[in-house]
Amino acid sequence: MAFIRLLDNETINKIAAGEVIESPKSIVKELAENSIDAGADEITVEIKNGGKTLIRVTDNGKGIERDQVENAFKRHCTSKIFSSDDLNSLFTLGFRGEALASIAAVSKLEIITRTNDDIYGLKMTMEGGIITSKEDVGCPVGTTITVTDLFYNVPARKKFLKSDNSESSGINETVVSLALSREYISFKYINNNNVAFRTPKTKDFINTISSLYEKDLYNSLLRVDYRSQDLIITGYTTDLNYYRGNRKHQLVFVNGRVIKHKRMSYFIEAAYSTLLPKNKYPACFIRIEIPPSLVDVNVHPAKTEIRFQKEDMVLNEVKRAIYSALHSKQIMKVVKKETFSNEPSTTAQKVKIFDDIENLKISQIGTERENIFEEVIEKEKDISLKEGLKVYEKPKYEQETFIGRERDEGRLPELSIIGIVMDTYIICENYEKTQMFIIDQHAAHERINYEKLLKQYKARDILIQEIIPLVINLSYDDYHTAMSNEEVFKDMGISVESFGSDAVIINSIPALFKDSNIKDVFLSVLDSLKEAEKSNLGLVPDKIIKNACTRSVKSGDRLHRDEVGAMLKELKMTDNPYTCPHGRPVIIKMTKYEIEKMFGRIQG
Repeated sequence: MAFIRLLDNETINKIAAGEVIESPKSIVKELAENSIDAGADEITVEIKNGGKTLIRVTDNGKGIERDQVENAFKRHCTSKIFSSDDLNSLFTLGFRGEALASIAAVSKLEIITRTNDDIYGLKMTMEGGIITSKEDVGCPVGTTITVTDLFYNVPARKKFLKSDNSESSGINETVVSLALSREYISFKYINNNNVAFRTPKTKDFINTISSLYEKDLYNSLLRVDYRSQDLIITGYTTDLNYYRGNRKHQLVFVNGRVIKHKRMSYFIEAAYSTLLPKNKYPACFIRIEIPPSLVDVNVHPAKTEIRFQKEDMVLNEVKRAIYSALHSKQIMKVVKKETFSNEPSTTAQKVKIFDDIENLKISQIGTERENIFEEVIEKEKDISLKEGLKVYEKPKYEQETFIGRERDEGRLPELSIIGIVMDTYIICENYEKTQMFIIDQHAAHERINYEKLLKQYKARDILIQEIIPLVINLSYDDYHTAMSNEEVFKDMGISVESFGSDAVIINSIPALFKDSNIKDVFLSVLDSLKEAEKSNLGLVPDKIIKNACTRSVKSGDRLHRDEVGAMLKELKMTDNPYTCPHGRPVIIKMTKYEIEKMFGRIQG
């Protein structure tokens, strides 16, 4: 029989360190958070070789009392909480009392610290968690901790460290996120003796963003400012002119703590539903203030994972906050001079038009330069256009020359139609003749149809179509999911009934799916239901998008002048006239200033 023994302290400390110190960036995070908790407003982070050979964090905080320095490196020693009750009202970043002990256990460490009440500072060195020296030194108020030879005594862990560049990248992300969490603190980051960046002490969060990110991102930011009963959500999110291929530019802070929350990402992106291309992600910097009693931060030693007491409420409020910011102003794509330059563009997407001037094909509308929409005051005449766009006939006495609802700006300005090129792109200008707009007729009609169909679904005003009964065999897990969600399928217009112990029978579907593969529709909804615990997002938009696409006019379809006018009137009435349901632009704006720069009329 195996003998059960108590592990020695050295082994215990190394095991514990493995939980807290996952990589060099973990050390940077823990030390910098201690500096923040110490009230510092200047923090310098210096690393060499990805933090493997050197990590140094210096602050001008309040320092550590001389007689408390040794205690700071003992496990479960902390000045930030006194009992478990304090976990319900945490306002500090640290609280577990494990970080310094864990760092010291797997490295060679030096600390120099001094409080304002002390004449001299204290310098203490440690190896593998054992104190090797202590002496008085002259130093400014604050604390400097230097960590060298990381994992020198844990070779199994050391060999799993990544390349210098990879570890440096992780540290860079950590310092950036910490700097964004506290705009009133100046962070200086030094990598291999080179100053990578320095943030200013500022009262405005956007100044910190400006110091860390490129101009294109900064210029695309929309302010988020949303308040509810339990939450305050502030920060910035990007408009449609900026997006990335990953989520690294999405940072969320809860009560000043940077967090990782996969479901949060789903809800952030749900606010951009149909606004961005597939697999493209917005950048955002979101701050959530919530009563500490509604948050559990004691989930993992790294303290980046948290749990919300009212998680669905918080996530939906974040989605609503970002959605409100996106719809608070016009968010259409803007074409700038750089778009047409031979120089590489830093924008997320290059818009290329007019590549060959000889290919421009002006339709009969273009030469007449007439307004296309005129509303009949006494009589309306409806004409169908690819499933129902309303067309209005102009009375002889009515001379309204701009698209709009009696000059109500709405989400689009009043536009005068100039013409159509390539039987695809509608060219317009604004009332002041200072902006030109290019509208993709297919994308515009997709957006119109999509919103019509989506509103039908949300209103549960769905036309049901009876079908020849279809039996679908399922696994036990799929069968259980389907039968547990009969009401969900019913709300969608899909009748799902049990057909034995491992199959279901479907008798009717929504008419909008009549040309779809019914089994594929059912299984796609089933898969969405199984993912619902992760996302809780809508289950049918993709199918509606496809239906909208098949019902819409295509590129190359020649439209009658009245059809174009009616289309643009309906486009103006949509919630989002800027992108099609797939996230591609519907309308692109070019200012007179940018056009004149392209033609050399304006220099610079």
